[in-house]
Amino acid sequence: MTISKTERQPATNNQQSVCLIGPPGAGKTAQLIGRMTALIERGARPDRILVLVPQQSFTRRFRDALAGIRGEFRPRGEPEITTIAGLAQRHVSLFFPLIAARAGFAGKGEPVFVNVELAQYFLNQIVEPRKYDFDDLKLYRPRLLVQILDNLNKSAVAGFPLEETSARLGSAWAGEPRRLESYARAQEIALAFRKFCLAHNVIDFSLMMETWAQHLLPEPSYLAYITARYRHLIADNLEENRAVMHDFVRALLPVCDSALLALDDPGGYRLFLGADVAGARQLAALCDETVTLAESHTGSPEVVAFAEAITQNKKDERAQNGLAAPPITAKYWAGMVKEVAAHIARLVADGVPADEIAVLAPFVEDVLRFELEDRLREHGISVNPLRPSRPLFDHPITRALIVLAKLAHPAWAMSVSEGELARALSACIDGFDLARAQLIAADLIKHNPRGLAALESQERWNRVGMRFFERYHRLQSWLSEPRPAPLDLFWQQLFSDVLSQPGFGLSAESLGAFEAANAADKLIKAARTFRETIEDVERTPLPVEEAGDEPRENDIGRDFIQLLSEGILAAQYDPPLTQKDAQNAVLLAPIYAYLTNDLRSQYQFWLDINSLGWHERIYQPLTHPYVLSRQWKYDRSWTEMDEHAARDDMFRRVMLGLAYRCARGVFVASSQISLTGQEEAGPLAKAIQKALR
Repeated sequence: MTISKTERQPATNNQQSVCLIGPPGAGKTAQLIGRMTALIERGARPDRILVLVPQQSFTRRFRDALAGIRGEFRPRGEPEITTIAGLAQRHVSLFFPLIAARAGFAGKGEPVFVNVELAQYFLNQIVEPRKYDFDDLKLYRPRLLVQILDNLNKSAVAGFPLEETSARLGSAWAGEPRRLESYARAQEIALAFRKFCLAHNVIDFSLMMETWAQHLLPEPSYLAYITARYRHLIADNLEENRAVMHDFVRALLPVCDSALLALDDPGGYRLFLGADVAGARQLAALCDETVTLAESHTGSPEVVAFAEAITQNKKDERAQNGLAAPPITAKYWAGMVKEVAAHIARLVADGVPADEIAVLAPFVEDVLRFELEDRLREHGISVNPLRPSRPLFDHPITRALIVLAKLAHPAWAMSVSEGELARALSACIDGFDLARAQLIAADLIKHNPRGLAALESQERWNRVGMRFFERYHRLQSWLSEPRPAPLDLFWQQLFSDVLSQPGFGLSAESLGAFEAANAADKLIKAARTFRETIEDVERTPLPVEEAGDEPRENDIGRDFIQLLSEGILAAQYDPPLTQKDAQNAVLLAPIYAYLTNDLRSQYQFWLDINSLGWHERIYQPLTHPYVLSRQWKYDRSWTEMDEHAARDDMFRRVMLGLAYRCARGVFVASSQISLTGQEEAGPLAKAIQKALR
């Protein structure tokens, strides 16, 4: 296979590139969708149309529009609707035999693309021997791995050498010299991980983007290929995309037949993932025409005025009109949530659909979800939590399946505590409440902490209920049989043979069975992906080999469970619910998840306005979103003034971004004592007080 050497195709005479700029809700995406359907209806080949979106969930809008084309205009093919990462993966895979050696890959055969969890698994093998190198940072292992991967990703998408990372980070540090040593160690580990990937044809996100950007995109023959392939370009939310995406669009603009681009102002909420707002604006300036849609949006003018007053830190007579009610205040955090639930109940009683109400906070912990659910359940209202990074380990059935796997594989030497076993039995046996389960678990752990014994005590079972003895005995008998299958097949068989049967926690008759079965399905899929990828990579030797006489598939299962328990494998294996996926459910979301998913609401509740999280970025000692970007020229140091300006800029974008997505009004809520028992007085609360004074 060779990349075509066809000459670059010149643009046609009617070429025009247009960039739409405006606030959220101004109709930009609608115009992009209209352009796509118009091109198809005018006879353009669908497979010559490329639609780029910032994240996979955004493709739904364009695909829905395609499904709506009827009659003679219905296309026989489809445009390519994808993210830049999806496009890069396809093209790296397609041209891998041609570029592998040049890109430094030493392994033979096909590339193995890995997700972030598997990247963490391989990186963890390199970090483990050096785990004490970062003791001074007191970083939980998953956070350490994520930050090293983040540095790899930012290097790839911004286009600076990985060897430059430590120096860039050092330019933003004015504290103890020991931190500079940590930066150097983190860079060494990142380079070792890159070396491992190149040796074994393992391609994580960073290596995929770097290979595509450095070894495909600059090639004239590749440009000829994409020019022939994509004659019409449509790109949404340029401000949420990375610099390498802008490079790709910049290469296509002069040679495609038409281009329609769009960017939000304000936007750039994926800054922490490498979004390049300044680069998007530079790209917009290259278009033949720029159309500004400043006056058109779906947000309430009063709410926008309220947000502007907050960001300008001044009093504004109009600001009061942006609030749907006086500020909600309480002494304690739980009291604040109680008052918020009462206001929501009144809105719903007045006819506002529950799914038109969003409850937003800097961070959404389980305790907030449970407290709000309990308060709203009294009014017949449910909660739709949007938590993109919620770990698989969070669900009770996930923990139960892990416990059963440990008990069924005593050779793994993974002990189970009495509490873990009790919760597992309660989750797996229908109606077996935790109090009864604890009585049984106490006897079992005394007998054998690494296996499930056949507990025959008549007295004990009479006390907890003989009907549970039959169910327990069936589960125990199944687990006691030899199970050599890989972990994902073990769980699949356990689900099919036992847990989905009448009397067990995943049967159709069991309360909450659908949610539990969905969690179990995600866990099984995750385990299968993990196993299959490890098996692909192990066609060549790994740098760290596990000792032991048991089959390697069991080692993989043990590794998977160990990493799950440590929080290293934390992905959600299906897309989070959108605002409209749940009937009569209030949306609960972190502010950045709400903004990046481009959601809309009639009413918004801003919780914990005293929290510093509304204004300050999350502390990450081994990475930095600003100095690890294409826009930062690190010939000078990042100062406190730079940090203050960056905070204020993002704060302005967040406030206005929320306002443009709110159609009717905002409720603000605070407590004197936070969830952690602290008193806070963050910039948002102070700015609101000044705006309303």
